[in-house]
Amino acid sequence: MEFTDFEDVFVHKLAQQYYIEQELVGTLDEMAINATNDRLSDGFADHRDETRTQVGRIEDVFAALDRPAEARDAPILDALEEERLELEQAITDDDLLNMVYLNAGMMTERVEMTAYEGLSMMADRLEYDRAVTAPLESNYDEEKSTYRELETMATASELKSLWDRLTPS
Repeated sequence: MEFTDFEDVFVHKLAQQYYIEQELVGTLDEMAINATNDRLSDGFADHRDETRTQVGRIEDVFAALDRPAEARDAPILDALEEERLELEQAITDDDLLNMVYLNAGMMTERVEMTAYEGLSMMADRLEYDRAVTAPLESNYDEEKSTYRELETMATASELKSLWDRLTPS
């Protein structure tokens, strides 16, 4: 693959984010089913539905650029997913698995927030109109909100007993 200009890089990064969002729909569904903490499970299910909307917004960005929507591998997501699956297979304790899921969710949200910040910065530099920038901003805002929810969940009283059980005193 050859990049000849800044727009090529933008489209490449957009295609990677499209891949990420598409893949996360399935991953979030799995984690919603496998998590035994109801709040965590419900949170993953809600974000799965939100992620489906985010996929549509990226398709809108491709349409605004008059390009077909295409997904390109994103090695960072593949690595996070590989680690999650490896841990999932090695863990038999439900509480420990819930904590792994919580951490995986937080890591993924950080990656996504950074990706959308970069895409928004590039879109601004390329002087794209709101048809391109608004969907990216909406997705970023949702990722940031989800991260805050996970962060709150990590300190919530209902999960405090899990932390107490899982960590040495």
